[in-house]
Amino acid sequence: MREPDPVWDELDACFGPVRTKAERGRRNVAVKQLREAGASPAEIRTAYEWCARTFTVYTEMAVVSHFGRALHEATERENTGNVIDIVRRMSEGG
Repeated sequence: MREPDPVWDELDACFGPVRTKAERGRRNVAVKQLREAGASPAEIRTAYEWCARTFTVYTEMAVVSHFGRALHEATERENTGNVIDIVRRMSEGG
């Protein structure tokens, strides 16, 4: 049994388990680059969800390739949502 690896485990949760040597190799490359980026499981999930909204077909490497952009756009969306909530509360008198 292997020691838990949060980066590998999150990719496993997103893409499913690897079954072939090619899949394992692709996953290892993605894990290495995400570790170098200091990616947390939550950030990986955010990037995965961004890829799911943006592409019809994607792999772990799409998550890696668009990691920074996905997090940036998620932060912008969060900030926009916060501003909308504040304006809504103000218009409701709160």
